Amino acid sequence: MYKLVLSIALLFSINHIKAQKEKYNMPEDFGKTETTVLISPGPKDKITESMVEAFEKEYKGKFEAIDDRYPKSSKYDIGKYRYVFYILEHQNPGYWIGKDRFPPTTDYLFGLMDRFTGKTYDQNFYSGNYKKGARNYAENLEKLRVKNSVN
Repeated sequence: MYKLVLSIALLFSINHIKAQKEKYNMPEDFGKTETTVLISPGPKDKITESMVEAFEKEYKGKFEAIDDRYPKSSKYDIGKYRYVFYILEHQNPGYWIGKDRFPPTTDYLFGLMDRFTGKTYDQNFYSGNYKKGARNYAENLEKLRVKNSVN
């Protein structure tokens, strides 16, 4: 019985994630003015490297990886470096249902912070894979940049 309920819940979750896939929640005016996106460091070096690699492959605008999670205005002028790309990690503990054990997992949430307004734009879903999640976010950010720069 538990396995049936868990299977139904899993299928519902997968379909819900697929429906949410295109909801990256980005600033509508992104790309209308030229800016350099700062890439904030992730919780681990390999995650930061994947974020930078995703931008190198998918994003054709200007970007720069930084060491500081919260860039200082004196070093990074807000006019030139308006947006910060970041990742948040969510740890899901393992649990037992009957005799079945489900291991702990980690999910990732990507977003863009507008340093001028202080507003954050988190995507509307978590990704279980930080490499693929960063690549998809960078790809969609590039599409928005191109769309807005043409107008």
